Amino acid sequence: MKNNIYSNDTFYVNYVIYEKNDTKILLDGFITKNDKNYFTSIPIDPLKFSFLCEKTIGYERTDSLWCKLFNSYDQVVELAPENHLGIPLNFSSLEPILNIN
Repeated sequence: MKNNIYSNDTFYVNYVIYEKNDTKILLDGFITKNDKNYFTSIPIDPLKFSFLCEKTIGYERTDSLWCKLFNSYDQVVELAPENHLGIPLNFSSLEPILNIN
């Protein structure tokens, strides 16, 4: 029997994707519900994303994400938070801002 190491009702962010001049940021990852992982991509407003990040990982790490996303010359920036920050970026899927329940 496989043992799930992920907590239920959590959204695990694998990638943060930003396309220049877009109005949303795309969070690519998976949600754990009833011990099953469901892979999905969630578009989120940048201000709401910033609010969630500051609440979860603090201002300094959030600022580091923004610098990496907005200071790139690439049209599309894809960032793996765990590689960039050294810690995973996880949100409660019960968070009303995510609207995924």
